[in-house]
Amino acid sequence: MKKIITFWNNFKKNKQEIFNAILLGINTEEILLQITRKVDYVSKRMRSIINAPKSINDKITIVFTGKGYLKLFTKIIALENLAHSLVKLSAQAHIKPIEDNIKYQHGLNDCCSFGNYSLKISELQIALLDYNSKTKQLIINIYLPDYNELKHLEDLKHNINWILMQIIGEIAFRKHIKEIKLNQTMLGQKGLLGILELPDFMEYLFKINSRKKTRIV
Repeated sequence: MKKIITFWNNFKKNKQEIFNAILLGINTEEILLQITRKVDYVSKRMRSIINAPKSINDKITIVFTGKGYLKLFTKIIALENLAHSLVKLSAQAHIKPIEDNIKYQHGLNDCCSFGNYSLKISELQIALLDYNSKTKQLIINIYLPDYNELKHLEDLKHNINWILMQIIGEIAFRKHIKEIKLNQTMLGQKGLLGILELPDFMEYLFKINSRKKTRIV
């Protein structure tokens, strides 16, 4: 808890520089690097995402994530709870699922860039390999149009996990995704779901499982 209090005290002390960096683009790279270092001080496995406000009346949002790592949940929630007194800034514990995916479904502004390559979310497809009805955990195949060109990249799977957390949320990712396997999308391949359909598909699986238990009773 002491590290978390220190983090927010430092944040308050430098809040004007932080706001200038996010809102006005002044010394942004250096300020973000400083925030990353301070998050590392709380936990080296934790990361933060800063979202600029959509309008002048909105707040800057800083999202804290442990990439689904269960042991960090207490710290992440504490970071959110201790930020309530900050003006013009809100803190969010964990990556939440996409609320409005219409633009993604239509392929608008849905490219996620990772260094020298990017992935278009609307082009990613999935297939269920296994579902454990007791643990509610899935093993899924994810199909990428350019997998053969990208498969040598060490961080490819990490970046796919990152996209998936944004689609279903960090907590659901930790709880329900047991394993992910990556594949090349094949021409004319049938029976696949768009990756944005995964939340509804998971909900369907959970409901089917619940109905079966009801019948047994």
